[in-house]
Amino acid sequence: MVIAFIGLGEVGGNVSAGLAEKGVKVKGYDIRFETLGKEHFDKCSKAGVVLVDSPKELIEGSDVIISVTACSLALETAKMYKEYLTKGQVYCEFNSTTPDEVKEVEEYIGDACTFIDGCVLVSANLYKEKSPCCSSGPDAEAITNELNALGMNIKYMGDKIGQASAFKVIRSIFTKPFETALIECLTCARLYGIEQQVFDSFIALFTDVPLEDTLKMMVKTNVVHAKRRGDEIEAVTLMQEKIGLDNRMSVASTEKMRWLTNLGLNAKFGNKPAPTMNDVLDAILEAQGKK
Repeated sequence: MVIAFIGLGEVGGNVSAGLAEKGVKVKGYDIRFETLGKEHFDKCSKAGVVLVDSPKELIEGSDVIISVTACSLALETAKMYKEYLTKGQVYCEFNSTTPDEVKEVEEYIGDACTFIDGCVLVSANLYKEKSPCCSSGPDAEAITNELNALGMNIKYMGDKIGQASAFKVIRSIFTKPFETALIECLTCARLYGIEQQVFDSFIALFTDVPLEDTLKMMVKTNVVHAKRRGDEIEAVTLMQEKIGLDNRMSVASTEKMRWLTNLGLNAKFGNKPAPTMNDVLDAILEAQGKK
């Protein structure tokens, strides 16, 4: 099997190099060859990735093509490569795009080849070809098994285009605010000289009790404590404002807690934590007319 990578940035560069080092036949092309030169990508070439001169050369003779350019360029990339694709080839859209954007790419390019929806979940700098990924689509399971046999680490999500991309972007609703809230919190703690103590308290929060229990507890008890928690974060928001620190994550958290309070879930669950996490989620969906 020959695997071709469209784009040799953080993901494409590291994953392609990792596979090539394992003896997999790998080709790569990056539009930046034209401005930076191939020597800028010597990490890939030294690992054994064959750097080609054009999109046409990249596609010819390749079995699986993995597109890892940028989410904003997913459709543009597909338009650049479609004319060279054939029915026997597999095109994997692994950019961090939304389900609608992935379906748009699939509608455009799917008649030329087999199409797979996919995503990369962590920095490829850490794990290279073993970077956790996801895939979905009618033909994704078989392709996933083949790529995993070559050394990749892809989890099959289901047979529908959009499931893998949905997993990635929906997960970001938590991971991106978590990252930015952590920075906002530690910046404030640093000002008071307690950043290490606060950081250590987070480690304890997520390790002293099984993380599954902690996360479910946060959701189940929110129906009782949303107002109090909203009051607390609002006070911190005002404190940050007073001392002149950026507080936009705390502002957003305050607004969300107020919104959750106004749903009336406390009364719905009898002023007690909800029986299960999904009970809370279903009640929130119901309040928005989605269930």
